[in-house]
Amino acid sequence: MFVLSSYAQQPSFKNFKSNTSPYLQFNDVVIFQNNVLFITNEGLFKFEKEAIVQVLQKENLSKFIVVNKQLFIWSIFGEIYEFKNKKLHTFPFNTLLSKRLENSIINTMIYSDSSFYISTIVGSQVIQVDLRTETIKTLTQFRQNPYFITQFGKKLITGTNQNTTKNELAIYLTETPFFIPLADENSNSKSNIIQLKDNTYLFTKQHEVIRFNSSSLINRIFSEKNIEAIHQDRENKIWCALNNGGIIVYADGNLKESNSTRYLGNQTVISIAEDTLGNLWFGTSGNGVYLLEKNEIESVNSNTINYKTPHIFSNTNTENEKIQSKFIIKNLPLIKEDASFAAVSSPSRIISIKESFPDSISPIVFVNSIKINGIDTTTLSHYELSYQFNSIELTISGVNSNKSDLQYKYILEGKDVNWTYSVSTSVYYASLQPGYYTFKVFAMNDSGIWSRTPAIVTFNISQPFYASIWFILSGILLLIVLLFIVLFFINKQNQQKNKLLEEQKQKILFSELQVLRNQMNPHFIFNTLNSIQSFITNNESKDAVIYLSKFAKLMRATLANTKRQKISLKDEIDTLRLYLELEQLRLNNKFSYEIIVDDKIDIHYEQVPSMLIQPYVENAIWHGISTLEGKGIIRVQFLLEKENLLKCIIEDNGIGREQAMKTKKSTSTSFGMSITKERIEILNSLEGSNLTIKVHDLTKNNKPAGTRIELFLPI
Repeated sequence: MFVLSSYAQQPSFKNFKSNTSPYLQFNDVVIFQNNVLFITNEGLFKFEKEAIVQVLQKENLSKFIVVNKQLFIWSIFGEIYEFKNKKLHTFPFNTLLSKRLENSIINTMIYSDSSFYISTIVGSQVIQVDLRTETIKTLTQFRQNPYFITQFGKKLITGTNQNTTKNELAIYLTETPFFIPLADENSNSKSNIIQLKDNTYLFTKQHEVIRFNSSSLINRIFSEKNIEAIHQDRENKIWCALNNGGIIVYADGNLKESNSTRYLGNQTVISIAEDTLGNLWFGTSGNGVYLLEKNEIESVNSNTINYKTPHIFSNTNTENEKIQSKFIIKNLPLIKEDASFAAVSSPSRIISIKESFPDSISPIVFVNSIKINGIDTTTLSHYELSYQFNSIELTISGVNSNKSDLQYKYILEGKDVNWTYSVSTSVYYASLQPGYYTFKVFAMNDSGIWSRTPAIVTFNISQPFYASIWFILSGILLLIVLLFIVLFFINKQNQQKNKLLEEQKQKILFSELQVLRNQMNPHFIFNTLNSIQSFITNNESKDAVIYLSKFAKLMRATLANTKRQKISLKDEIDTLRLYLELEQLRLNNKFSYEIIVDDKIDIHYEQVPSMLIQPYVENAIWHGISTLEGKGIIRVQFLLEKENLLKCIIEDNGIGREQAMKTKKSTSTSFGMSITKERIEILNSLEGSNLTIKVHDLTKNNKPAGTRIELFLPI
């Protein structure tokens, strides 16, 4: 339970919720045998010991009907139950009644003279359930009217027949019915009807309230929220339960602006009941039940009430707010003492039929003044506004043919979805978003006649510069440029970083390659000196001199080539020729050689890695030719395989690789060959080339006949 503090003379509501189901929808409230009972979406509950407790569980229950000492409950399907001994007792005709009401929506159910009467808002029918004859029949006399009101015995019932050809309310309270035009088009909406203590009636449909007596219209009012229920208490105060609007009370029974007060913020209140002590109970959708005790009700007087809004009910952050009703019913004229119907206890609350004014001419509506951000402006039909000027206040008025007050409906197209109905002549829109808006307003007199044409004002609120297309596109373009610049610098930094890494890698590889080339020179010199030593040992001084001469030339060429990564093909061939000649001398012309160059190759222009071919020629001589019985042949060919690929073939007719592996000299891997293999791997990594080698074993009559080396050099 929540008890809300208030100042003196201010009503304080108590709030109760079910501990097991705090978000119930309280469809109806009734006081029966000193118990406060509630119909909810989960069944029947009651108020007991300051708490809401469940009596029984049953879905789809709708409303109570109290008949003498009996309590009936009906469901949304039309089923009727008697509540007795904490149980629901069904009627035998429920199945047939539900079938008759299939595809219908029930508006009202009453009991009179041993019969239940059921009206609908969808289904176009009034059904009588006669308990004496145990019959169910449909009453047809109301079908020609969209909305109707009639009575059975002393009980009133209202419903609709969805007749779109007539937009009126038919009232059957005497032998001669009369008709009241409705302000809005016919729709499938719930309606309410009660008889007030001054023998007038209040009919509500959505936001429209019509007050009339048994023969004519008295006046009409609008509310800004749909009315769910109406009640007149024992103090003659009139209470209206609103959808998303709390409750509004008219303190002295006269429905006028000066004595109307609104409570409970924007909550949806569905049902109202008054207990035997004069306390009022309000059932809500999703926020429990509110109790307003009798001593608090007495503080609701005819003056406009200023009170501290309880935070639990308020939908604003303002601590103190002045509650001034926005749901207004105009002042009603007082009846004179010679009124044609029975007087009641309070003459000030009796309505005069003679002073009602039938209107038959359409009123004219105007927009009198417009304030933009609180500043008065010249009233125009169209406004071009900057985005800062987005709060608009309009004052409207109308001209009517007689003294009856006017009601208004207005809409701001571009913001509002539905029409707003009000008697207020001030309309305010705050913080409108940029866009195009059209304000339309109609006026209506008490006869339900609307103005033929609306007053129209249009507003075009421009986008702020930062929301304009050009600004957004410029911003996107700027972001793209900035992103491009950032990516450019990141890419540049990565490139520089990669370049440094590549340079360091190349330096390392160059160093390794230089070391390998330097290792080739001692290797070659060592082999050559062995040959010179052999000449001297054998007293072959002449051959030794010739050998030394050629060796000196070879050394000069080798030293020159070592300093360069690549040399011309001509220099490589000259070096090979010197080396072959030295080996011929060493082996006493044991072999002959030939170097063949394709005519398509420019040996002066094409570049090849230095001393890359010599180790394979050396390998052919030492391991293929030196142990051969008979004269050997070494052939070196340079062919243009493709436009940028040079093919070098080193071919010998030696003993072959298999036999060479068996000899003593070939028990270990050639030092020159292993160095050359490492050089090829480094060159491929350094230059990104695809320098490859293929080795073929030659045979003749299924016997080894030498070896061919194919070396592919990118040029």
